Amino acid sequence: MNKLLLYVRQALHMMKEERLFSGIYIAGTALAIAFTMVIAVVYYAKLADIEPEVNRSRTVYVLPMLEIPKNGYELKEPTNFYSLNEMKEWFYPMKSAEVISASIKISDFFRDKAYAWYKDSKPVPVVERLVDANFFKVYHFHFVYGRPFAPADSLSPICIISRDISEQLFGKEVNPVGKVLTATTDLRVVGVIEPTSSIAEQSFGQLFIPQSDGANMMTIVLKEGCSVADLEKELEEIAHKRSVSSKNLDYSFENRIWPHAQLQLSGGRELSSWKDILLALFPQVFVLLLVPALNLSGLVAARMKRRLPEMGVRKAFGAKRRELLHQVITENLVLTLWGGIVGLVITWLLLYVFRSWVFFAVSNHATTMPEPTIEGEMLFSPLIFLIALAVCLIVNLMSAAIPAWLSLRNPIVESMNQKK
Repeated sequence: MNKLLLYVRQALHMMKEERLFSGIYIAGTALAIAFTMVIAVVYYAKLADIEPEVNRSRTVYVLPMLEIPKNGYELKEPTNFYSLNEMKEWFYPMKSAEVISASIKISDFFRDKAYAWYKDSKPVPVVERLVDANFFKVYHFHFVYGRPFAPADSLSPICIISRDISEQLFGKEVNPVGKVLTATTDLRVVGVIEPTSSIAEQSFGQLFIPQSDGANMMTIVLKEGCSVADLEKELEEIAHKRSVSSKNLDYSFENRIWPHAQLQLSGGRELSSWKDILLALFPQVFVLLLVPALNLSGLVAARMKRRLPEMGVRKAFGAKRRELLHQVITENLVLTLWGGIVGLVITWLLLYVFRSWVFFAVSNHATTMPEPTIEGEMLFSPLIFLIALAVCLIVNLMSAAIPAWLSLRNPIVESMNQKK
């Protein structure tokens, strides 16, 4: 313990003596940690069970089935919609599903801007969503006024709006329930929810309208204890039923199933497997971690070459190679910790200043999504910081230990004869 404290004091003294080296080392570590944390925070915000998407770990999206020609020569084509009858007869009774919501893919409703206004007020841009009653069971919204949709509301000219839109249309501290606004048509307000961040893009909306037509995506929350494999078995039966009901013997149907994590990690691209996703993400990890590690390794190697005479003298007076290696590693760990603190600050700045680009860089929806708000849980997760710091500690440890070990293997006489 006494030696460890001594090594730390020596490291702090070294930082004062070699400010250029220390500054470059800390900056390199800080940037590696910052960019690693930015990616980690982005995917944490998109993958973790946070409100209103509290069921992400159990959420699966089912896209329209592929219509496959049996002759094998024509292209596979997706079917357009699931009809209301198909949803009621085939999907809603599924045993592996806790709740199923019929919805429209986000890429289909973010193409054009929508507007809402009240009487003669100025039109306000809104993100409009067509949803069913189960949408508010899949996603947990906080209602300020009113209620969610009921199954009987599917044909009613009603809507639910977010509080920020309510304040723009009706004024602050005003309960708009029962008032009629105009969007695609005249809609009576039945509920007001707390605004959510557009980072949670699967649930985000500012104006919700009951859906009365079919859907081109099913959002399914699995029951506790049920797996995606259980869901796939039931969907295979539905695909068979659809093949039989279509009475077209030249085609068969194939399901498209996307667990929430797989959909988000694929960046909106239809990557077919986890292997494809990991291969797509590998270049990011390689550039952000290994390239800085190689640069830091070169810095440590150059510094160790300058310190060879010092190490030679210490070995001549009985210092063991292990002790010298521990000292070098401790010095680099101190620099890494300083880099971690600086990297954390850089991370906050990047996430705040470039939040629209950062959080939507891995999304394929249109640019009509409003600027995201960042909540404390998304901005700072101690677990993410510790994981990012641990990864960088390991990388920096390797970048410091390898050149230090190679340098310390030199004979004492050769080390002492090195020119400074």
